[in-house]
Amino acid sequence: MLTFFKLIRWPNVLMTILTQLVIVYAILNPSGVDIALNWWQLTLLILSTALLTAGGNVINDIQDVEIDKVNKPEKVLVGKVISENNAFTIYGVLTIIAVIAGFALSNSLDKPIMATVFVFVAFILYIYATTLKSMLLIGNLIISLLVGLVIMITGIFELYPVITPVNQGAQQVMLKILFDFAIGAFLINLAREWVKDCEDINGDHSGGRNTLAIAIGRIRAARVTSIFLLGVIALFVWYIYNYLYQNQIALFYFVFIIIAPLMYVMLRLWGSEKTAQFKLLSMILKIVLFAGICSMAVISLTV
Repeated sequence: MLTFFKLIRWPNVLMTILTQLVIVYAILNPSGVDIALNWWQLTLLILSTALLTAGGNVINDIQDVEIDKVNKPEKVLVGKVISENNAFTIYGVLTIIAVIAGFALSNSLDKPIMATVFVFVAFILYIYATTLKSMLLIGNLIISLLVGLVIMITGIFELYPVITPVNQGAQQVMLKILFDFAIGAFLINLAREWVKDCEDINGDHSGGRNTLAIAIGRIRAARVTSIFLLGVIALFVWYIYNYLYQNQIALFYFVFIIIAPLMYVMLRLWGSEKTAQFKLLSMILKIVLFAGICSMAVISLTV
């Protein structure tokens, strides 16, 4: 059982679940907007999204065995602790259950067309792991878009089925707020992807991948990422100035919990050269991404 949880990368799955719970219970419910899902429908949505995430992690591990033997040999599970066939079976079962749950949810809302979202995500995760991940920038963009999509899927399934001419304005405002957070999650994760490419350059090179760090060199890639983060920080400062300056708690949260760590990573990237340095900065960005998710609750609860 421990092997299974390691294989699906349970912290990533847990973050997906927490993201959706925060959106529903800390943003949508307190806002008073009309929502579509009852408790068992929400359970189906979370189950489907979590299992798709888990399945995507498994197929990634299957495809990354040779690369992981170079980058993180102590964490290799497929072919060492669990056979490739068994791992692929787990991937298949997780993905099938996720898609079935998505179909059941969509049909319960009388919106069967919405089930295509889950089929599309399952397809993209597979193509990402087997093909797109090796393509310069494309893989980074795809996985970062999927991170943002977790936020948007929750909003779409909760808000879209109950939009009426009367509540349309309120529903659209809430979707716009969620879209803003999805953009933030996309940008932070994209920066983290590039930092991880710097960290994993040796294994990626031996595995024939073409990442930003391989294409222009680790040091140049780190500096490009640093400049990119400067732009992200400027965007966040603009957002705070325009939307949060009157909410002191949210203001301090963004400045000290999100922007300050991003500035630290930005500055450290300019002089980073070693794998251990990039590993630390990648972890900081992952924590900032989680803090950004929590910020939705902070803003909602302090308005």
